[in-house]
Amino acid sequence: MKRRALNPSDVAGGVPLVGDRLLLELLNDLHTADDLVRASVREGFFARLLGQVTGHRRRRDLIVKGSLAGAQRDTLSWVSSLTGRLAVTDLAVAEVADEVGRVGGRTEELDARLKGTEKGVRELAFVVAELAEHAGNTFGQHDERLRKIESSLAIDNAVRRWRHPHPGSRLGWLCAAVLLAREVATGPAGELAVSKGGGHIERELVERMFQDPPTPWYQGVRSVVGMLAEATRELPSEDHRLMVAELLGEGLPDGTTCGRGPLTTALCGTALAAATPDADHTAVARTALGRAVGSGSSYVAGSLTAEELLRQIVREQFAEAATRRSRLQAAEGNS
Repeated sequence: MKRRALNPSDVAGGVPLVGDRLLLELLNDLHTADDLVRASVREGFFARLLGQVTGHRRRRDLIVKGSLAGAQRDTLSWVSSLTGRLAVTDLAVAEVADEVGRVGGRTEELDARLKGTEKGVRELAFVVAELAEHAGNTFGQHDERLRKIESSLAIDNAVRRWRHPHPGSRLGWLCAAVLLAREVATGPAGELAVSKGGGHIERELVERMFQDPPTPWYQGVRSVVGMLAEATRELPSEDHRLMVAELLGEGLPDGTTCGRGPLTTALCGTALAAATPDADHTAVARTALGRAVGSGSSYVAGSLTAEELLRQIVREQFAEAATRRSRLQAAEGNS
């Protein structure tokens, strides 16, 4: 019997960082006309969800033929709506603003096929900059006291959503824990950690995650390969697995996934490989973990206690976010 395709909006309901990934998905469509043609056949989960949100999907033929104005207006309208809802984290906004600025600076050098997009790129740059301003995400804008308050509130809100997830958000305990730590690290708490040292913030988050978790933590030690396999096996569908992989950076430019830790990389690889019919979850988890630590520069123990696992999860998300912020600062210094 033919399996009914899931609606991307239903899969993504209540999942943290969806707004971030949709915003970052724009980076894949801001470079050349060839990118726009390839976008028409991309099968990634968030490419489809972005197309649904902005209306691109039903007008894709017109976009490819060069009628870009309507699509850009829809995209601008969607991005503008994020301003009032503060639906994305500071790091995603900063990365998109940086990339939009780069694209805007190169527009005059593009082939004649893209001359008509110059106005749209400039408008998008303006809207993204406004989003950053309204979200209070400009680096160095707030004094230390306000930044600490924002950090604490961001952790409170993220932990509360994690403890009481959306009814449609069936991600399982490991994926949910990784996304919680990722959300905190890419928000105000992660920014404060970079400027003031993040050890105490990481410890606070680990302690909060041990208190009243949505699912009780396991006792003793467990195999990492087994936990990765279980994490993807318990996701409801192949679309859910693809969504998790893309939330962890699959399909994004290298600059937005630089510094990703081995455990995060292994979970991403396992979810991606398991997003196929009849996948052997244990086999793909073992392969993904081997690739993640294969260079010898990264290490994940074969078995971990719940506390060791949580500390590694949190440490990796903060380290990756710090690397991405450092890249942005270097780009600003070279501009």
